[in-house]
Amino acid sequence: MGFRPALWMTICSLIALVLLIALGSWQIYRLQWKAELIAEFEERAHAAPQAVIAIDANSPQRYQRVTAEGTWLHQYEVQLIGRTYEGTAGYHVITPLALTDGRIMLVNRGWVSQKYRMPDSRPSTLINDLVLVDGIIRLPAQKGYFVPENNLEKNDWFTLSIADIARYHSLDGQLITNFTMDALRDREANTLPIGAAVDINLPNNHLQYAITWYGLALGLIGVYIAWHRAAGRFGRVKS
Repeated sequence: MGFRPALWMTICSLIALVLLIALGSWQIYRLQWKAELIAEFEERAHAAPQAVIAIDANSPQRYQRVTAEGTWLHQYEVQLIGRTYEGTAGYHVITPLALTDGRIMLVNRGWVSQKYRMPDSRPSTLINDLVLVDGIIRLPAQKGYFVPENNLEKNDWFTLSIADIARYHSLDGQLITNFTMDALRDREANTLPIGAAVDINLPNNHLQYAITWYGLALGLIGVYIAWHRAAGRFGRVKS
């Protein structure tokens, strides 16, 4: 059976096919990379905790398990708006912790419902004694494009910005600026704030993306064949 490919359609289709296959293969590579990254983070989060004052502040490791001993500075607490827990809207409580070495570190103590936003509504959380906090290191994150800016005049906080909190509470030069800490929840006690789970939940959707690109490549081949068949470019030319 003869096949007479259309020149420009064939050239354009080949270029598009190579591009689609390359994009699919890139997603397979990213899939493997993300899986290894998640495994690395899981290993860090479940490792034996290290004292936060002993880690290198200039090169902190994301999700490293740490403990922090110090005193809460409740007067500098802020609450992050728009956080949910099991489908219920609320806030994340951010409280500076004065470490035993003199530095101050921001700690995300966890979630509270709207009813318990203000500190005086949850006096049991206002601990003044020396505490030992179990948690994981978090590196500063970029604000999402659609997330509002923190409104310091109204004390409305949408992102955990170390610089904004330092400026708002006049803590410039005192806060650790390279990382913060997420306090882990106590699974044995049902207390507020509800801290973070030790499980690492990073999205890994690269397999779906790869299937999409490879599927488009197969679809392109199908369209290419169907067009040539409809144009009578399969079979012998009638003399």
